[in-house]
Amino acid sequence: MKTKQRTRGFAAAFVSACTFALLPLFSVPVMNAGMETPSVLIYRFLFGSIFILAGMLYLHIDLKITLSDLWRLVVLAVLNDFTALTQFYSFQHIDSGAAITIFSVYPVFTCLIMVLFFHERLTLRTAIAIVLAVVGVGVVSGIDLGGGTEADLLEGMSLALAAGLSYSLYMVLVPVLGVDDMHSLKLTFYVFVLGLGFLLIFTPFTPAGIQPVGDWQVAATLLLLGLVPTAISNLTLIVGLRNIGSTLTSILGDLEPPVAMTVGVLALGEKVTAVQVVGLVLIVLAVSIIILKKSGKAATVRTGK
Repeated sequence: MKTKQRTRGFAAAFVSACTFALLPLFSVPVMNAGMETPSVLIYRFLFGSIFILAGMLYLHIDLKITLSDLWRLVVLAVLNDFTALTQFYSFQHIDSGAAITIFSVYPVFTCLIMVLFFHERLTLRTAIAIVLAVVGVGVVSGIDLGGGTEADLLEGMSLALAAGLSYSLYMVLVPVLGVDDMHSLKLTFYVFVLGLGFLLIFTPFTPAGIQPVGDWQVAATLLLLGLVPTAISNLTLIVGLRNIGSTLTSILGDLEPPVAMTVGVLALGEKVTAVQVVGLVLIVLAVSIIILKKSGKAATVRTGK
């Protein structure tokens, strides 16, 4: 029985990492077709919320929240929107595989925030992870340390880093705000719904406004965006956490950058150099060091990623 549980857990964690890495596959083509980022996210959160709600109902998860929970969820929803917006905008400036890889340093940001603001001790292990992450980001983004950088490259890298930083703040605030005991799917559902509400208020004031779905191909892609890298990724993450724990599930999450880069090359026509692969390895190593260091702590379910 235990072997079956572990097999189920490893399979679910593997699926979770791989499905999240497909985020650019279902978002970049829609943006290339002319839909602006806020509208893409409206449809992602809408369809994602519906699918996650279906999963909650199937698992008999209570939908009730208190007023005290509501304001905390509003804070997290704002951070989630910022994370999603900056991440999706980064896809417009740099290759999606590189953007996902740069974003994946968020556990290092989380650790750094704990050191700077919560008096967590800076160990040699943490310091090594930070250095590896910084070097890895520089290599993946293609920065020429001997000269300047192109404006587009710098903007894309900055957006991906901003997304990682805001998601690390999200992870830090979940326990600080006292919502870490809420079921992960319930937390994700309300963050998505509230984030959708904010986008519906904000987007009409943007130049493009809320854009309609153009044709059935765009509609199908947006539906898959809400299903595969959103609902399925979150549902299988829960199964992984329950069967093999947070550490092994998080380590399997290191599959996201290489899978995202592979998808970018095979499906989106992006290019990856040998030097960028070295950078990817450095980032994965840095994140693994942080995850293993915090092996006793629970993982947080993905939302804005």
